[in-house]
Parts: sequence; structure tokens; C-alpha cells
Amino acid sequence: MRYNFFTFLILLFLVFSFLKNQYFQKTILTNDYNFYIHTDDSFHNVKKQLEYILNDLHPIAKLGLNPFLKQKRLDYWFRPGHYILEKSFSINDIINKLRSQSQDPINITFKSTNDISNIIGVITKKLELDSIDVVSYFNSNKLSLDSLYFLLIPNTYQIFWDISEKELVERFYIEYKSFWNEDRLKAASNLNLSMNEVFVLASIIDKEASHFDEMPRIAGLYLNRLKKNWFLAADPTIIYAYEKEYNKSIKRVRNKHINILKESQFNTYHHKGLPPLPICVPSFQALESVLNPESHQYMYMCARPDRSEYHNFSTNYLQHKKNAAAFHRWLNARKIF
Repeated sequence: MRYNFFTFLILLFLVFSFLKNQYFQKTILTNDYNFYIHTDDSFHNVKKQLEYILNDLHPIAKLGLNPFLKQKRLDYWFRPGHYILEKSFSINDIINKLRSQSQDPINITFKSTNDISNIIGVITKKLELDSIDVVSYFNSNKLSLDSLYFLLIPNTYQIFWDISEKELVERFYIEYKSFWNEDRLKAASNLNLSMNEVFVLASIIDKEASHFDEMPRIAGLYLNRLKKNWFLAADPTIIYAYEKEYNKSIKRVRNKHINILKESQFNTYHHKGLPPLPICVPSFQALESVLNPESHQYMYMCARPDRSEYHNFSTNYLQHKKNAAAFHRWLNARKIF
């Protein structure tokens, strides 16, 4: 009898040691794993996903999984969200991570883009949000999606995966208010520009410049034109208006495009001042170039007749005509019409 009891204790110790190793010491993942718990997920769904990532667990250890989850009360503590399960985690670490409800944010980088719908696409691809729900939220609150052109600051945002539509907009406002600090507000005021006008001008510069280092010079030129009440005569606004009106792109802006769009408020050859809306979501660099423009006397610019995608600048129309003629000859030689 004593022998049997002693044997039982040894077996019990071995089982305990085995389970301790399997649940508390042994790592189970080959790589970091992104674990998602959807808002409408039941505990059954969570457990199924756990069973999937613990598929290689020893068969005997698998028998103890349900009692272990019950002991940890995961059915009570789990919450929707995105959780990064690290490669170094044991099963106990994994369960504790899910019990902690401390989800890991998603990094979403917004860059300059032509259409606000592209931003919505990036958001809904990486978050639990649905694009239809996002649009519905804007409509139900009498907000225009176009208002995002004046709100979004291109940057990398850390956002929780299960964020609501309302919380998302509030997150954008936090970044927006952070961008418009005292120095930037003062810079805009010194230029006689509103915050919205800064976004509009930055969007034009973003489409005009191929190089960040040229943006401040282009900003200075457009600001010079605004001060003298000249037409901006910005080709990107014609390209934007034409694509909106005819759903076609333009390789080369010509007089026929400018004249056919005479009534468009985005035609900066026929309407003075800035267009009513940005023509894209401007980059951070373009916004900064407007607020910190290069001071000069340039009033004209024309793309250089080479592949550099830089511009030649001039202070008088005669020199500009020479620059433009050289550029048009270069385009003609390459049959870009």
C-alpha cells in the first residue's frame, strides 16, 4: 500500500512538473502573433483561436487547457482588441496578456494622397471599423468627408484596433490641435492665412513639387502672387479639376484644358485667390513649407527641360517666357502632348 502511494506521489509530481513546463516555461510560438478579439466574439471564438495557435501543444497538455482557462477565468476577463503575443511567451503569459485587457495599438501611417477615400481604405483595412460605418457616422453627424482634407495631419498614428468612429475622429482632432501650436498659428497669421487656407495652399505645393527641398521656394512664389492679387495659375489645380469633371488625367496642361474649365472654382488661371478645398491631403512637409516659406522675389516658375523634376524660377515675364519655351520644346521632342 505504501509502495502504491509513493508511486502515486511520484507520478503526480511528474505530471505537475510536465504541466508546469508546458504551461509556464515552454515557449509555444515561432514568431510574434497578432491576436484579434472582435467586438462580437464569444468566448468560444476566443478559445478556438487559442486552440489554433496552440495546435502543437503536447496532447497530454491539451487535456489541461480547458481547466487552465477556467482557473484563469478568461471567459470573464477577455475583452475585444488587438494583442501582440510575443515569441517568448509561455501559455501562461499568453493567457495573462489576454486577461490584462491591455491591448496593443496599431501603427497607421497617413501620407499625402489624392482622395480622402484612400485614407478611409487604409483605416478600415487595419482597424475593426467598416468603411460604410465610417461614412454613415459622418453623414449622421452632418459632417462632410471633405472636411477631413482640413483636418488630417499626415503622420504615424497609434490607434487601438477596436476604436469607434467617434473616437477615431476625436483622435484626428488631437493630432490636429497638436500640430496647430502657438508658433504655427502665429506663422499662419503673419502670412494672412487661415488654417484652412494653409491646407489648401499646401495641397497645391504638394502636387507642384517633386522634391521636398523645393517646397519652401514654391510656397514663397505662390505667397508672392497672393500678396499682389495675381492669379496663382497653378497647373495642379487644372489637372485636379479636369480629372474631377471628366474622369481623365492630363499629361500636359494646355490652353484648351484651362478654357474648358473656366467656370470651375479650382481653375486658378481664371479665379483669383485659393480654391475652396485642398486638391489632395497635403504632406507634412508641404504644410511646413507654407508656414516657413523661402523669402524671395520670384513670381514665375516653369519645370526644367530635363528629368530632374525641379523648376526654373524668374522674377519677370520675359525670362519666364524663355524658360517656358525651352520646356515646351523639350516636351515636344519627347512627344508629350
